[in-house]
Amino acid sequence: MITFGIAWAQTNAPVTPAAPSAAPAAQGGGGMTAAAGFIVVVGLLLLVGIAVKLYDRKRKRDAEAVHLQAQVSDALMRDAGLAGLLLTPTAYLRGGDAVVEITGEVPDTTARETALRIAREEAARVRPDVRIVDKITVATVRAA
Repeated sequence: MITFGIAWAQTNAPVTPAAPSAAPAAQGGGGMTAAAGFIVVVGLLLLVGIAVKLYDRKRKRDAEAVHLQAQVSDALMRDAGLAGLLLTPTAYLRGGDAVVEITGEVPDTTARETALRIAREEAARVRPDVRIVDKITVATVRAA
């Protein structure tokens, strides 16, 4: 009968403790990495916050311009003397200024002055510093 025994390898090589000397270096570098990661995360959060604030400001300005444009447009349509005329107000905000451009064609200067007066009055109710830009043309009667 054959029996197998357990054999242990024998070496003369010295044992070197590699793990204890590498651990402090890794911990020091890990602290710097964590600090850099934290700074990057805070920087990204600041950038996202600024982007959201700018987008919200633009959205509010656009909403104010749409409201101003709708008010002026409704006032022009309510006037019986301007019925049937195609007058288009376009409002926008640039910097701190509100501007309403009125384009279209009217039959005479009286209708033009009426449209501008109505637009000024209605725009002043919404925002007192509105500037009206006149792009209304007076139709000329062509002789046959």
